[in-house]
Amino acid sequence: LLWTMLTHVHGNLLNVSDLARSLGVSPHTVSSDLDVLEQTFVLRRLPPYYANVQKRLTKSPKVYLRDTGILHFLAGLREPRELTTWSRRGASFEGLVIEELIAWASASFVRPESFFWRTQAGAEVDLLLVNGQRMVPIEIKLGASVDPRSLAALRQCMSDLGLRKGYVVYSGEERRSVTSGIELLPWAAVARGDIELPL
Repeated sequence: LLWTMLTHVHGNLLNVSDLARSLGVSPHTVSSDLDVLEQTFVLRRLPPYYANVQKRLTKSPKVYLRDTGILHFLAGLREPRELTTWSRRGASFEGLVIEELIAWASASFVRPESFFWRTQAGAEVDLLLVNGQRMVPIEIKLGASVDPRSLAALRQCMSDLGLRKGYVVYSGEERRSVTSGIELLPWAAVARGDIELPL
């Protein structure tokens, strides 16, 4: 049952108490099970980034099933066409991109770190890759086009952390600047490992 529950919270803030209540077990039991899943590389708990800024930040990690094939199977998807109408498709894509980018960073740098960024008010950036003093914020959009007005959280993150460059991974094909300091990065390039980020 825990596995099934994880398909519903994939890409969301982790609330162990809610999971425990839904499953009728103790929070300690759920935490122990999540530890096992994380240690066996089935699950990723992506921690929030803490910085010395004025805004209060969330404390809970986000949770992802690391293998999208397992995620889709547990969600009851059996045919590729079913994914196109699945309500959790965006969260699935987000998890896939995060895994690819973290794998790239781990192969390219010595002990890089990965976080997400979110204010208490709900402004959120999906991934923050950190290599020493260098940080790259990355927003993930399933669509093939990106409305610059949808990037307010990314701009806020860049402002709060004093960052000059931010990126948006999307389903389109063109790598280009979408607004000052923010560049579009096609998912196809990420999948090929054709990633150039200033870390």
